[in-house]
Amino acid sequence: VVGDSIKELLAPDAMAALMGNARFCLVPRGRAAWSVRFFETLWAGCVPVLLSDHYEVPFDALFDVSEFVIKWPVQRIDDSLYEYLAGLPLEVVEEYIR
Repeated sequence: VVGDSIKELLAPDAMAALMGNARFCLVPRGRAAWSVRFFETLWAGCVPVLLSDHYEVPFDALFDVSEFVIKWPVQRIDDSLYEYLAGLPLEVVEEYIR
C-alpha cells in the first residue's frame, strides 16, 4: 500500500499494476488541500475522479483540468456516480486520458 509521502510512491509500472486496467480512479479528499492520490491516478493512466467539493487541483491555473479530470460533488456520491461513469462513451473517456 502506498504511503502519503511522495518518496514512497510506486513507479509508474507498479502503480498501473496495482490499479489494474481501471479507466477511472477515485480520488477522495486528503488531509490537506491536495492529495497524493491525484498524482497516483495520473501515473496509473486512468481518469481522476475527484470526490471532494473543495479539492484544489494542481496545475489548475496552468491547464484546463476539466479536459482530463472529473469533479464529482460529495453529496452525490451514490449510484449516480457509477451510472455517469458507465454511461460515458469510450471516445469521451479516451479524450480524458490523452
